[in-house]
Amino acid sequence: MKIFRFCVVLFLSSAFAAPCVTLAAPLSIVTTSSQPVIQESYERAIVEKHELTTQTINHQVTQIDRYHIRFLSGPFDNQVKTISGEIDSNPYGLHLAQGDKVVVFVQVDGNGQANFFIEGFDRRGAIIWLTILFVAMLVVLAGWQGAKVAASIGISLLLIGFVLIPSFLKGLNPVPIAIILSGLFTLISTGFANGWNRRTLVTVIGTMGGAMVAYGVAHVFASWAHLSGLSSEEDRLFFDKNPSLNPTGLLFAGIIIASAGIVEDVAVSIVSGVSEVSRAKPHASFRELFSSGMTVGRDHMSALANTLVFAYVGSSLSSLLLYQQFKSSWLKFINFDTVVDEIIRSLAGTIGLIFTVPITALLAAWVIHRYGVGQGSDHTHAHSHY
Repeated sequence: MKIFRFCVVLFLSSAFAAPCVTLAAPLSIVTTSSQPVIQESYERAIVEKHELTTQTINHQVTQIDRYHIRFLSGPFDNQVKTISGEIDSNPYGLHLAQGDKVVVFVQVDGNGQANFFIEGFDRRGAIIWLTILFVAMLVVLAGWQGAKVAASIGISLLLIGFVLIPSFLKGLNPVPIAIILSGLFTLISTGFANGWNRRTLVTVIGTMGGAMVAYGVAHVFASWAHLSGLSSEEDRLFFDKNPSLNPTGLLFAGIIIASAGIVEDVAVSIVSGVSEVSRAKPHASFRELFSSGMTVGRDHMSALANTLVFAYVGSSLSSLLLYQQFKSSWLKFINFDTVVDEIIRSLAGTIGLIFTVPITALLAAWVIHRYGVGQGSDHTHAHSHY
């Protein structure tokens, strides 16, 4: 879920960069440039030299980090600038060395002069190579099936970047858009994996059934808990600059999309399990097929429910540490916005996961009992007619 919100904020960072830097820029320039800059932007640069100096400020000696950086993009491409900042005022704890690539925010002041802020390391190289490794492992270990999985992920990311986020920015209701695109994401991923058939359709319906249950539960309890969708600093900053957008709608849209991603795994397992039972026992009754689907779903559900709890704890350790900050008061801790937000997201998603099991098992048993399954292994499902 945090990833989804991060994508929204990241997509808009160029539009609202100035206030972001004002709040958190770790290193700022002490010299300015009269060279005109068309607009504020984030640019790539490389550290060519680092100096540690001292400076007297208000009769106190302060240590200063001074970096000579060379721009690799933008209007200052190939130019060297000096960026300085107090060591004590470095909230990100950046320790740059010669040769490090960084992201620099170029800000224009009221006089048209450019100021520079080092935002952090340029991490694109690590992300790109990790992505290449991920796709390569899929292809090497799963062959054509792995390539189709990678393709489905790529298509889903394109839909998020070019359909989902722009629709939100235009002020459209996020909830119906999230519902439609979640169904489309599931259809694409399952269709690429298993073929475009009744089995895929059952998986999509079961997945969206669970996701809608999660949305309904989250809607009720988020309203009861008076959640506004503004639980983090980034949320408040973003919606302060976009008062026409609905933060609560975005909260529920994120829950729908995340829940669909979680419950799809269970739905796929149930449909596959029922299909295999039908192959092994062609004359199995509807009750037997439904029972097998429920068994597979219950086993998978217990594992995924634990996974959700562990994932939440692992990603929220800093929030959990707030318990000590508030003098071990459960009253304060349990009412903290981010804590309540994550609890409702996690538990609503888990309840949606639970409901996915009977919904998918029932649909899979009915469809397979009525229409049967095709012959062959899972790799030939795309050519079957069920």
